[in-house]
Amino acid sequence: MRIRNQEQLEKWLAMTKGPAATDSAAVSPAKRAPSPVPSKTAPQQRVLGIDTALRCTGWGLIDVHGNKLSAVDCGVIRNQNKDPISQCLRRLAGGIRELVELYHPQVAVIEGAFYCKNVRTAMVLGSARGAVIAVLAEHELPVFEYAPRRVKQSICGFGNASKQQVALLVAQFLNIHTEQIALDSTDALALALCHAQGLTIAQGLGLPNTI
Repeated sequence: MRIRNQEQLEKWLAMTKGPAATDSAAVSPAKRAPSPVPSKTAPQQRVLGIDTALRCTGWGLIDVHGNKLSAVDCGVIRNQNKDPISQCLRRLAGGIRELVELYHPQVAVIEGAFYCKNVRTAMVLGSARGAVIAVLAEHELPVFEYAPRRVKQSICGFGNASKQQVALLVAQFLNIHTEQIALDSTDALALALCHAQGLTIAQGLGLPNTI
């Protein structure tokens, strides 16, 4: 079924049942055990989605095994409003480094840069993206980026979906409850799902180039 607008989305959601409960929602990486050593039955690929921002960066991990998608974990990296930009970037880089070393993803996905009228906002967002990309490059992870509109089209079927609508569809795709999960985290999961869908189409031949 192809959803083309908000009205169709709302009708579809009204006909579906709520997702099944899971044991974990958004938790701190420090509270999670390291990933086990992969085996022959291990997932084909683990994807880390990152919705980058200076004050609250969302992250989400999913495992992709053919057409089977499963949520691993998600959460946010928060900085206080009073913290200077330099400290925010240090904490952001440290948080991403901890996630990579804890969960061992094979690929990372970030949101593509978008137009900002405010020059300072664009500079701050660019600095945050740079800090994240640098850490991912340190670990030699391939990094893909997708425009916000493309992610929404992939998940919801139309490019002007709200964050709440994205969260609802993420819940349906991954069979999880998202009511207590931050929207930044569900946006990150949506990024990972968008990339995962590309992996399953023509064996990933349509994927964008890494950055």
